[in-house]
Amino acid sequence: MITKQEMKKLRKGDLVYLPSEVILFKFGKDAMVANRMITTSKPITTALVSQVDNLCEVLYNGEIWSVETNNIFLGGNND
Repeated sequence: MITKQEMKKLRKGDLVYLPSEVILFKFGKDAMVANRMITTSKPITTALVSQVDNLCEVLYNGEIWSVETNNIFLGGNND
């Protein structure tokens, strides 16, 4: 899991690692309610888009998805 100090150093475009079985959220116009959710089927390395509080936005399958910060790791290998 990524530490608070590491999160502060992350910038847009940095690579992050998501393990398998992580839930990604897609929020609608009401940003408080997720209208779509998917679970990663395998570990992936992807680009960080932004971060706010306990959520980060990442690029997944050509779309921007939100993920809880405690599910993100620095870098990693995409096997």
